[in-house]
Amino acid sequence: MSRRFVITRIGIKGKMPLVCAIFEDHRMLEVQCIPEDAPPQILNNIYVGRVSQVVKNIGAAFVEIEKGRKCFLPLSDLKEPVYVKRMSEKQPLSQGDELLVQIVREAVKTKDPQVSTNLSLAGIYSVVTSGTHQLGVSAKLDPVRREALRKLAESVYDERFGVIVRTNAADLEGDDADILTFEIQSLQEQMQTIVSRAPFRTIYSVLYEAPPEYIRILQNQPLEPLAEVVTDDADIYKELTAFSDTHPSMKLSEKLRFYKDKQLDLHKLYAIEVQLERALQKKIWLKSGANLLIEPTEAMTVIDVNSSKNIKKKLPEEQHLQVNLEAAAEIAAQLRLRNLSGIIIIDFIDMASAEHKECLLSAMQSFVKTDPVKTEVVDLTRLGLMELTRKKTRRPLREQLGMFDTDEQ
Repeated sequence: MSRRFVITRIGIKGKMPLVCAIFEDHRMLEVQCIPEDAPPQILNNIYVGRVSQVVKNIGAAFVEIEKGRKCFLPLSDLKEPVYVKRMSEKQPLSQGDELLVQIVREAVKTKDPQVSTNLSLAGIYSVVTSGTHQLGVSAKLDPVRREALRKLAESVYDERFGVIVRTNAADLEGDDADILTFEIQSLQEQMQTIVSRAPFRTIYSVLYEAPPEYIRILQNQPLEPLAEVVTDDADIYKELTAFSDTHPSMKLSEKLRFYKDKQLDLHKLYAIEVQLERALQKKIWLKSGANLLIEPTEAMTVIDVNSSKNIKKKLPEEQHLQVNLEAAAEIAAQLRLRNLSGIIIIDFIDMASAEHKECLLSAMQSFVKTDPVKTEVVDLTRLGLMELTRKKTRRPLREQLGMFDTDEQ
């Protein structure tokens, strides 16, 4: 299967939002839409924030990252905070305290952005954190490879910080192994610089500015299956070229392409508008004739698996399982595409067999493993209800595409 990362602009009601999308054989897997007039992104930025309020009964504080712009800080996230100014040594956090915070979740509807004092810097192959001190390796790798990468990372591990070796490091062997150790060292030095300079910076200063969204998406992709990175935007192509030059280990230069065909626009080649519109529909048809109904609500997302009129009402147990497995694969894809998060409840077709239920549960766990956003399959009840949780990071696609007509079929 051929995987491509496409970056282009599309015209929607007089606006030209930037679309960053991952495609596999022309099917959109993941997408981020950024309005042309969007304010500068703040996700993953590190600020000198000021505590405006501590609300102990909800276990949280509100931290300003600029005058009048508040962010939500769970007190449970107060992990070895880096203070710039403290109002009281007796309290872990007080109104007026100034400390380093990192944006870990964008504002969603009426909810403020969320921040953490556990700072993190992400590279291509590793992540370095300030508030945790463990050395970990991606659980997606096999045990033998994990142990080899752990030993490699230990050679440069600074115990003042935490290190996570990412899945992308799986193929680093021989001479390429130095790439991982070099990156870990660089990120640790960068983190140390941020922490050490903090006491000399003024309130609301930005100590770390995250790279553009399309580069962040690229960093989070498995590199091996990525066949091409293509854009028709000259400025973005220049930035990607510069990024490629500073990260030669990614071998991005041989995959990077500037699209010049004036007879067929890039967004039409990949039918981006059509795929975005489909991603807003409630009903998704499956090849078997069954369908999914996807209903986002304020508290959770509810997904109903229907056998539909095209399938006999009294299906044999084996066919129930096959429809449910097909539905599970499509649901995992839709969660990623639509960027649905929080609690997800799925009403599968009921199955009596405990073995079939276990098969379905195991299959869903396998399907969500490819999602870059942390997704956990919690349980499958006797009634066939499956509960999942997906980490909230960015706005769901429906909010991003508020400018689209959302007529449902």
